[in-house]
Amino acid sequence: MEVEMFRNTIKEVKREWGLMRTGIAREDTFWGKVKKAQEGGINIGGTMMLGISMVFLSIGFIFLPITTDAAQDLIDYTYSANASITAASFTGFEAVVGITPLLILVGFLTAAVVAGMMGIKVMKGGGSANTDPGGLMMLGLSIVFIGIGLIIEPVMLDGIASVLSGGVDASFTGYEAIVGVAPMLVHLGFLTSAVLSGFFGIKRLQTSDS
Repeated sequence: MEVEMFRNTIKEVKREWGLMRTGIAREDTFWGKVKKAQEGGINIGGTMMLGISMVFLSIGFIFLPITTDAAQDLIDYTYSANASITAASFTGFEAVVGITPLLILVGFLTAAVVAGMMGIKVMKGGGSANTDPGGLMMLGLSIVFIGIGLIIEPVMLDGIASVLSGGVDASFTGYEAIVGVAPMLVHLGFLTSAVLSGFFGIKRLQTSDS
């Protein structure tokens, strides 16, 4: 009886050893990942995500002085044809523009942290990353949205100011109120588009194994 139990134990040990060796041979298993890490294998996907993290960080601090100057120009806006129309004439515009540099800084820092954490997760075997052109394009669009928004807004302000300066016909119900709040809505729209593009761009570059 004891001899039979000993033989069964030996068989079980051999079976487990065989499974472990098979697992080591396959890189998609736990033992395969352990062996690859011990051999000094480089995880390209994780390294790419860490690189994107550094890019967000550097672009954020390069881009911040430009966005701060652009935001200051928007706050100091005065319509050339009618000096009485300023940024304060547009409902909520000054408040939203005033917080924009902080939001942009926090956004870039958050994107850098999230991309870095995803990179570390991928390198530890908790996920995978891919060079999806769509994801990279969305990351680029997140920066483009901010840049275009700050460049095009002075032109938009001139157009809206010309409408307010000429006077709005009373027959257009609620039109003047909507025109007055439009600059704030447009500004928020560009910021929201930048945030969503960056978020979904990072998500497309990282896929979970769980």
